[in-house]
Amino acid sequence: LSEQKTDERKGRYKNADLLKMHAYKDAIRRTGGAYVLYPGTETVKRHGFHEIIPGLGAFPVKPSRDETGIGALREFIQEVLGHFQNRVSQREKLAQRTFRIHENEPDIGDTFTDFVPEPYGDYRDYLPDETFILIGYSKSEEHFAWICAKNLYNFRMDGDAGSLILDHRTVNARYLLTHRAGQTESADLFEIVSEGPEVYSKQKLADANYPNPRHDNYLVIRIKPVSQPGLQNQRWKFTDLPNYREGRAKALPFTTTLAELMKKRIPG
Repeated sequence: LSEQKTDERKGRYKNADLLKMHAYKDAIRRTGGAYVLYPGTETVKRHGFHEIIPGLGAFPVKPSRDETGIGALREFIQEVLGHFQNRVSQREKLAQRTFRIHENEPDIGDTFTDFVPEPYGDYRDYLPDETFILIGYSKSEEHFAWICAKNLYNFRMDGDAGSLILDHRTVNARYLLTHRAGQTESADLFEIVSEGPEVYSKQKLADANYPNPRHDNYLVIRIKPVSQPGLQNQRWKFTDLPNYREGRAKALPFTTTLAELMKKRIPG
C-alpha cells in the first residue's frame, strides 16, 4: 500500500486500475481495448499482439493550462481510426473469424472427445471438425498396389461421372482414406503432401505404370503413409459416414471431417 501511494504521488497509474481494464476488455464482447483516464503524468499502452489494438492502457488527463494530456489521448484515437481503415490488419481478421465462430450456437450433439494427434508444430491448426479427409475408391488390388508403390492417387476429371469436385473441403483435404470393392471398413489412410491436384494425361499415367487408364485426363494428388501415431493402425467403418452413398455411387469420391471419421473408428 505504501509503494502504491508513493507511485501515485509520482504521477503513476494504479496497477489495480489496469487490472480492472483487463476485466472490462475480457468481459465485454468484441471489445478491442480498455483504457483508463487518470490524474497523473505517465502514459502506458500495452498491445495484445502486434498492433495498436487489441490492448489496454492508461492516459494521464488533468486540469492544466498547457499539459492536460489530451494531446496524447487525441493522438491515440487518431491512430486507432487509422488502424480501422486497414482492412487487412490482424485485428480485422481476428474479428471476422471470431464473429463466424460465435455467429451460431453449437448443436447439442456437436461434441468430439476421441483421441486425435495434438495440435502443435506443422499441425497447429489441427481442428477435428475443420480437418478434411477425402474418401477414395481403388478399383482393384493392382490399383491399390500402384497407389502404395507410387504414393499417388488419381481422380477422374473433364465432367465424367465420378469426377472430383474441387470445392473448399476437397482442395483443403489433408488426408485420403481408400477402400476397395466389397469393403465396409478400411485402415488405408494416407497423408496428402501435394499443395494441390496435378493434371495427368492418359499417356502420362500409363508411363507411370498405372493399370489400364481409360479416361483422357486425371487429377492426381501426392500422398504418403500417415505418420501421426493417433491415426496409425486404425480402422474406420466408412460406410456409416454421412456422405457415403450405396450402389454404384459407392465408388464416387466424397469428403468428411476428421471428427466424423473418428466417430466411426472401430475399437481394437
